[in-house]
Amino acid sequence: MKKRLLSLALCGALLCGALAGCGGNETPSTSQEPSSSQTAEEPKILTTAVSAELNTLYPLNMDVQNNIGTKLCYEGLVNYENGEIVPCLAESWEFSDGGKALTFHLKEGVTFHDGTPFNAEAVKTDFEFAHPNPNFSNISAVAKVESIEVVDEYTVTFHYPGPYFAYLMDFCYPETMVLVSPAVLEEGNYQSMNGVVGTGPYVYEEIVDGDYVRFVRNENYWGEQPYYDEVIVKYIPDASARLQALQSGEIDLIYGSALLTWDDYQQATSLPNIAGAVAESDSKTRNLVLNASGVLSDLKVREAVAYAIDKETLSEGLTYGEETPADHLFPDGIPYTDVELNVVRTYDPEKANALLDEAGWVLNESTGIREKDGQALSLKYTYDSGDALNKSLATAVKSQLAAVGINVETEGQEMMTWWQEGVAGNYDLIMWNTEQPYTSPHNYFIPMLSRSPHVPSLPAVEGSDEFLSLIEEFQTTDDSARVQEIFDELLNFDNDNVLDLPLLFVKDMIVYNTDKIAGYDFSSTPMFFDVRLIQPAE
Repeated sequence: MKKRLLSLALCGALLCGALAGCGGNETPSTSQEPSSSQTAEEPKILTTAVSAELNTLYPLNMDVQNNIGTKLCYEGLVNYENGEIVPCLAESWEFSDGGKALTFHLKEGVTFHDGTPFNAEAVKTDFEFAHPNPNFSNISAVAKVESIEVVDEYTVTFHYPGPYFAYLMDFCYPETMVLVSPAVLEEGNYQSMNGVVGTGPYVYEEIVDGDYVRFVRNENYWGEQPYYDEVIVKYIPDASARLQALQSGEIDLIYGSALLTWDDYQQATSLPNIAGAVAESDSKTRNLVLNASGVLSDLKVREAVAYAIDKETLSEGLTYGEETPADHLFPDGIPYTDVELNVVRTYDPEKANALLDEAGWVLNESTGIREKDGQALSLKYTYDSGDALNKSLATAVKSQLAAVGINVETEGQEMMTWWQEGVAGNYDLIMWNTEQPYTSPHNYFIPMLSRSPHVPSLPAVEGSDEFLSLIEEFQTTDDSARVQEIFDELLNFDNDNVLDLPLLFVKDMIVYNTDKIAGYDFSSTPMFFDVRLIQPAE
C-alpha cells in the first residue's frame, strides 16, 4: 500500500513498526535514507535511481522515468519476448468470428496486491475504463473495442468491428496495457489512481516525496519469487550526482539510455568496482520529425537537412559507435519494415548546399546564415529534456546544419510540454523517437491521424490524403500480404518527403556496482528494466 509520509524521521519510525509486523526484518537504514549495504541477517535490498520521482506510476500516460518501475508492480495479459507473443496473466488465447473476436483464457489463483481477485471481471473493468481515455486512442486493441464479454470467471472475449493484424501485439505494452486492481480506478479520472496496485512481483510500499520509493517483494506472487526482498528507487535528478551515488555505494545501478549518456557510461565503467553492459538489440530509433510547413514547406530544404547531417559522426562522437546510424525508420527485425526505399540519402554537404541554392536561400557571408526575401533560415529544434542524450544530440545537429548555413535554436522541454508543443506543431525539428518492436510500425503511424507532430504539417504535403487513407486501411485487415504492401507505400512516402529523419538506433545500457551485481541479462525489449534479470554477486 502506498504511504505518504510527512518527514523522513516519521518514515523511519513507521517503517520499523511495519517491518516488525512483517517478520522482524530491519529497516534499510536509520532515519535518513535506505542503504544498499546489507548483511546475511538483513533483507536483500537493491537500490537504483531515476531523474524524476515515481509519484505517478499509473498505466494512464506513462513517463519514460517509469520504465524502471513498471515491471516491478504491473503485469499484462501477454508479453513480447524475442519476436514472439508469450503468455503472462493470460495462459492462452484465440481469434474467432473472422478475426473480430479475441478470447483470453486467464491464469487462475492470481490476486492483486490489495487482495482483489484477478479474473475476467477485473479485465473487463480495467479495459472498459481505458476505452474512453484519450491516452489510449492510438492503441486499437482498446480504442476500437465494441464490447468486452465475460464468458466465465477466467475467460474474457474482446469484440471488435473488424479484423486487425496487431490487436494482440497491442496487449504487449508493459507500461500501459497492464492490469490494475479495479479498486484504484475512479470513473473519468485519467490523471491519477487511488494507488499503485498490480499483480507483479513487488508491491509499491511507500514513497517519501523528494527522496525515494520503496518496493517490497510480493509474498503472494503467483510466479517465481524474485531474489531481492526490497527495491529502492531514489530520486536523484542530476546525472553527475547519480554517478557519484553509484561510486559511493549509495545506489547499486543506473539503467537505461534515458538516464545515461555514453560519456556517463564510459566514466562509470572506468571507476573501480563498477562494470557495465550494453543490450544486443536496439530499443528504438532516435528520430527527427520535420515540420513540412513554414520554413520547411519546401521539400528541397527538408532534403538539404537530411544531406547535411553526418550520422556516422553522431554515432562515433556521442555514443562511441555503440548506437549505429539509422538508415531507415525502424531497427532491423521489425515485421513489415524491411522495405526497399526509393531514395537513400547519405551525408553529402555539397548536395545540401546545392539544394538550398536551388530553393533560393542565399548565404550571408557576414553571418554565415542563409537568407531568402529578408528572412534568415532559422529552425526551432525541440526535445524532451528527460532523455539524457537529447541535449548533446541537438547541439551536434545544430553544429552540422550551421555548416551549410542553417541556423538552429535548440530548446529542451519537460516531457508534457514537449509533447503538447509537438502535437500543436510548434516546432521545425522535434526529437520524436519510435517505440518498441511490438508497437512498430503500426503504432508509429496511427497517431499521424490525430495526435502526433506530423498532424499539423501533413496537409501541406502533396499526396497526404492517400497516405492517411492507407493508415486507416491497415487497421481493418489481418491479410499480411496487404499489410506489407501498405507499409511499403507508407515508409516510402514518409522517406520521399523527409517527414522523418532517423538518426541513430538506440542501445540501452546498465552500469552497476560489482560488489552487489555480477551482470544483467537484457530482454528483447531492453527499454524496460526487469529486476529478475539481474545476476547477484556471490
